[in-house]
Amino acid sequence: MRLDGVSLKDTAAQCEMSRTTLIAAVKAYRAGGWKALDVERPGRPQGTGRTLTAEQEREVQRLIRDRTPDQLKMIYALWSRQAVAELILNR
Repeated sequence: MRLDGVSLKDTAAQCEMSRTTLIAAVKAYRAGGWKALDVERPGRPQGTGRTLTAEQEREVQRLIRDRTPDQLKMIYALWSRQAVAELILNR
């Protein structure tokens, strides 16, 4: 947008960025193109730190999708984090 002449204020609002971040991004783009703007995904690598196997995850997902907690003789009416944690623990 900035390269097309849109004002700094309007571009920042449309992109939901601070002006400082936008200015830095435009400078980086001008210096190195789109490659200069590549951002690594934050956090730990996907798939690390899991406690369930892929098959166990699929089973839990299937149960959540196909059943309600009360159908599984649980005290919850709807799926919540606590209900899912209890489901995993019991399975």
